Amino acid sequence: MVSIIPSMAKRLLYPILSVLLLMFFASCEEIRNEPTEVSSLEGEWKVDEDSELFKSTEDTYHVNISLSPYDSTMIYISNFYHIGPESEIVGKVEGDRIELRSGQEMTVLESVYTLLSGSGNIATDYQSISWSYEIDDGSGMVDHVTATYTRVTN
Repeated sequence: MVSIIPSMAKRLLYPILSVLLLMFFASCEEIRNEPTEVSSLEGEWKVDEDSELFKSTEDTYHVNISLSPYDSTMIYISNFYHIGPESEIVGKVEGDRIELRSGQEMTVLESVYTLLSGSGNIATDYQSISWSYEIDDGSGMVDHVTATYTRVTN
């Protein structure tokens, strides 16, 4: 009877250790990748935007994504909706998505544009972002927009 218990323990020990090691390495992978995700978005992006009401005066335009110095999950997007480089929109990165805060305003000359809603899906290689958002240009008409950002620089 004494020799049966150690052999059973050995048979159970290896599968249990294997599962524990897999769980350990899986959790380490998540922790290691989290800070890299947001910093991988920083840089210049080319925008191809499709709008129900407007189309950019150019076929494409550029935006710049920068990181918040205060919150590692927040980004700033300048020239959003081709309003101008002095206007920025704030987004929160959550995994492979960017959520834009509704109610953000962008002003150019006398016009005030309000972001009603918006989100983007980040490609796994961080080379593109697919967007969907709604903008009110102050006239009360809502512009439903889809856009694709393609990386220009890191």
